[in-house]
Amino acid sequence: MENGKCNSDELFDILKNIRPEVIFDELTSEYSDMFYSDLFDTYFINSVLRNLKAPTVPLEVKSIKKYKQNYDVEIIPVDIDTRQKLAEYQNELNFIFHKLFTHKDYITFDEERETLIANEGFEYLNSDKFLDLSDKMDALENTIVASEIENERLLNIYNLFRIEQKEKRENAMLQNIYIYSQKNQYNQAVFLVGANHKKSIMQKIIDYEELSEIKLNWRMYGSKQK
Repeated sequence: MENGKCNSDELFDILKNIRPEVIFDELTSEYSDMFYSDLFDTYFINSVLRNLKAPTVPLEVKSIKKYKQNYDVEIIPVDIDTRQKLAEYQNELNFIFHKLFTHKDYITFDEERETLIANEGFEYLNSDKFLDLSDKMDALENTIVASEIENERLLNIYNLFRIEQKEKRENAMLQNIYIYSQKNQYNQAVFLVGANHKKSIMQKIIDYEELSEIKLNWRMYGSKQK
């Protein structure tokens, strides 16, 4: 979702400066095939021309499409779909999210984060300032869930959601990156993933680098550190 300075043009400029030969994208294979197909582009244009509601296109997809028009690049979808396992708990998850997003302090944090994203864009999303606020929101989220959802079954569903949507997906994405990198040579690549994954992904990268037969030269955008 585009928000002020956090938009597809800004991300395109970042990609243009890095010049990756490979882009590891936080999409499943199914969604990647859909978004990057010529048929989807035709459907999108026709929807706009006929004043129909056009499908929502992720910010990074817009940027990658623009980059692909100007540079040779291979797009590798690395995400997995965990929704099926969670589908039967949709009502319970909606109840939990309602508790979070109607909590006064959580709303305040969320509005602060969205304002900073709009004003500072990707510079903020890749900063320690973003990580600090995310830590505060995670701590508050845990407090809200523990104090206001006094139901063991709901707590178990919430923990399952965290495992499926974060741990399993992050491990799968990194595994897919390392598998591709073992089989293919490239000089420069980028991994486009939501900023909320950054801290836990960084820790998982350390673990993968220790265990993997190949070593990747990871650099976080905006940092000179590995």
